[in-house]
Amino acid sequence: MSKETLKNLIELVPENDIDVLYRVIIKFIPEVKPEPDEIEALLEGRKDRAENGTIPHEAINWD
Repeated sequence: MSKETLKNLIELVPENDIDVLYRVIIKFIPEVKPEPDEIEALLEGRKDRAENGTIPHEAINWD
C-alpha cells in the first residue's frame, strides 16, 4: 500500500469520522524531543501562570 492509496481512502471517509481518523493517524507520527530553550520557555510560562494566574477573555479590551 502506498501513501497515495491512503490519501485516496481518506477522501472516502465520511466528514463526521475525520476526527477519529485524525486521532488514530497522529499516533503514528514520531514526536520530536523539545530543544533545551523550548523546555525552559515552557517552565517559565508555567511558573508565571502559577505566580500570577491568568486573565479571563472578558477582562481584555480587544478594541
